[in-house]
Amino acid sequence: MADPTEVISLLVVTEYVVLSAVVLLLVPLEAAAPILPLCLVFLVTLHLYRS
Repeated sequence: MADPTEVISLLVVTEYVVLSAVVLLLVPLEAAAPILPLCLVFLVTLHLYRS
């Protein structure tokens, strides 16, 4: 079983990725561009964690 800090970190990363996706859908790309690099890093991290 995962320790509590790992679970909390996973929830924070998942929340950021979901909220970033919502922001990308709602605002123009020029306004949402600053969140893209961190979102991509977190997506790769989640993918590596799941595999």
